[in-house]
Amino acid sequence: MGNQIKKRFNFDYSWVIISLSFLMIATSLGLCSSGRNLYLTAITDALSIPRGAFSLTNTIRFFTTTIVNLFFGKLVSHLGTKKLICLGFVCLICFALINAFANTLYVFYIGSLFLGIGLSFTGTTMASAIVNRWCKTNKGTITGAVLAANGIGGAIAVQIISPIIFQEGNPFGYRTSYKLVACVLAVVLALIFLLYRETPKGETEKVTISGKKKKARGSGWIGMEYSVAVKKPYFYFAILCMFFTGMALQGLGGISYPHMYDMKLDVAFVATISSISSILLTVSKFTTGVMYDRLGMRISMNICFVCAFFSIIGLVLVSNTPIGHIIALVRGIFSSFALPLETVMLPLFAMELFGSKEYEKFVGIFAAASTAGFAIGSPFGNVCHDLLGSYNLAFYIFGAMLIFVAVAMQYVLSSAHRDRKMIEDAQKSETAV
Repeated sequence: MGNQIKKRFNFDYSWVIISLSFLMIATSLGLCSSGRNLYLTAITDALSIPRGAFSLTNTIRFFTTTIVNLFFGKLVSHLGTKKLICLGFVCLICFALINAFANTLYVFYIGSLFLGIGLSFTGTTMASAIVNRWCKTNKGTITGAVLAANGIGGAIAVQIISPIIFQEGNPFGYRTSYKLVACVLAVVLALIFLLYRETPKGETEKVTISGKKKKARGSGWIGMEYSVAVKKPYFYFAILCMFFTGMALQGLGGISYPHMYDMKLDVAFVATISSISSILLTVSKFTTGVMYDRLGMRISMNICFVCAFFSIIGLVLVSNTPIGHIIALVRGIFSSFALPLETVMLPLFAMELFGSKEYEKFVGIFAAASTAGFAIGSPFGNVCHDLLGSYNLAFYIFGAMLIFVAVAMQYVLSSAHRDRKMIEDAQKSETAV
């Protein structure tokens, strides 16, 4: 009787960890990343800083994140996830406080260094590492749910910090906003310090999030060693694909709305499309994770690629006509279901291709390749506009990149699945003996 009562009230602490991960993404990416565009006009106008020069803060941030992610696996193995998460939040607090008191452009650049480091330890890469460590099943669904916190946090941030930034008669309202962000980050840091566990109690590996037993989709194989993977040609194809995907999707995201303005679409209509896309992005991250668990990598990946292609076609065809408005709206929907390729799918690619054995190292390298693409994508699109007066060339180049990635990833997946079968067959033979 006593054992039955104990079993009934045995609390699964993994849900606390998943909740903390959700809160981490909502505050780090939602407050510090998604809301960054709100500050650009306020800061540059208040301090008379050229917008082009200030936009280099994004390049510095992505470059910093790329460098840190290259060493993510080693840092996790030496310091553990809890110390890195806490360090990440300390860096984000430093970023917010630096930007709150900065008076010159170069100080904002220093703040971006702290932002890049902070998001490396509190963003997509860390969240996926936590899910991999604590969950055995439904990894795609849980990863999608956790990363969807970015959209939710960003939506809440807009409603809270936007009125503070744009206070009537106060050009420096953004400083108050950054101080508030620093306070919120400090509270979340305290919660994580008090409640977060490095590994499940009494275990050295993972705990199962309850769910219907099904065929494993990348979450169920031990994986290969990094020293073996680097000898595989498809490892380098995969890295190149992550780079091109990040460059193309981030580049398209940075120029899609300016292109619509160039096509004379109404500002309010474009803002409506942006709001709808943000809501759908939150939904798409979760549904993409569910698709991965239910349908597997190849089907869910190809659906995202098809959405990306239709998104590009929509940008080429958009115009200030009734049909053009419909195309722009539908294009925003397709875009929302393409963007998981650079978020939710990235850690799932690492798991699907190379398994759990050295997962943190692989996901760090993939994230580094993706953020390197981020750093180049948007400037590349704007350079095309400066040279030719339109974004059309950028659309064609980004489209060609995604076609290459879609084809190359078929080869990468087939090769990785073949090696996985060989590894699993060898393990079965050793167990039988």
